Amino acid sequence: MARIFFLFCLIAFGKDIESSSLKLDQVLMLSRHNIRTPLTSNLEKYSPQIWPSFNGSAGYLTAKGALVESYLAEYISEWLASVHFIEGCPKQEDVLVYSNTKPRTRDTAKAFTDAAFRSCNITYHHDKNIDVFDPIFFPIFHNNSEVLKQLRIEEMQSKINNTDLTESYLELNKILDLQNSNICKQESLCDLTQIKNEAVYEEGEEPNVSGALTIGNNIIDTFIMSYYEGFPNENIAWGKITTEHQWELLAKIIQLSQDVRFNLTTGAIDIAQPLLKYMSDIFQNGKPKFTMLVGHDSNLNSVISAMGFKHFELENQYETFPIGGKLVFQKWSDGTTDYLKVEYFYLTFPQLRNAEKLSVQHPPQRVLLELKDCKTDDYGYCPWSDFIKFLDNIVA
Repeated sequence: MARIFFLFCLIAFGKDIESSSLKLDQVLMLSRHNIRTPLTSNLEKYSPQIWPSFNGSAGYLTAKGALVESYLAEYISEWLASVHFIEGCPKQEDVLVYSNTKPRTRDTAKAFTDAAFRSCNITYHHDKNIDVFDPIFFPIFHNNSEVLKQLRIEEMQSKINNTDLTESYLELNKILDLQNSNICKQESLCDLTQIKNEAVYEEGEEPNVSGALTIGNNIIDTFIMSYYEGFPNENIAWGKITTEHQWELLAKIIQLSQDVRFNLTTGAIDIAQPLLKYMSDIFQNGKPKFTMLVGHDSNLNSVISAMGFKHFELENQYETFPIGGKLVFQKWSDGTTDYLKVEYFYLTFPQLRNAEKLSVQHPPQRVLLELKDCKTDDYGYCPWSDFIKFLDNIVA
């Protein structure tokens, strides 16, 4: 009855639910690292044009990436203070910032920690063995039975076969001038629409694809990172991307690459299992108070797929899991009952390119999410007990 009256008051007086009698008790964020150099550097053969160069090795956080992450951290710190969750320096035991072992995730975690808890005695953590992927974040299949293996290959190949990317590949052909490239002259690879895509399943390795989808994904990733890094327009795909429609076409390639590999009904829970178990333990224990886990788009994709979130759209973004984006789990309480609220925090294409300073008055984008197995009210809250029951089922 108290909950019904409380919601009635919010509707009647138009109050924001986070400034009401609900209290924020716990926050867990699953984040993608921030702006990095492209993962692939040997792209010269795909175009006769000169590729722009990045400072630093492939796959490393850029200085701008660290800056943008610090702006996100400052905003999050300000938001948490505004709802009286963390004000001033927290206790060490109340905060966990934990990252994968890749340099870009470690450096993102450091940038976040330094900015969110400035002048506080808070450090970030990662596995000691930095030469290998932390098993918690490693997006591989763990159950490799022959039956599951066949089902997953079939699902991956079905996603490939049932998605028509002809228009996207033709646009990329044109931007690259692929017909005049070295790979066309030397290997007769002159048209991406003619290159077959095949699902690749290797035990102990990430799910993958061979063919035009992977080639296109690597090239477009370079275009996007060039845009985020603030390269002049003429150095982003040689100035050939001039419309939103072109970005939308190209983004379809990276979106399918992600979905084929990690958004699988036959494998997402298995891929995300170590990370889901790690998160579940934190939710079950109620400790620490604040957790930030820094991984990759593959982690966000597999976790969101495994947990069965309803479809959501990100406005002013072409990436499904943008650089620096954060899946934010929040535990709220009215003193009697606990509730879950989940949001996706992210920066728009222009916000990333311009490295816009953030604040509660000028926030990142925030999209309310809903789990299929935890029905929310009009304000995005579902019973915490339902969420815990759901978690028990998928991490069992």
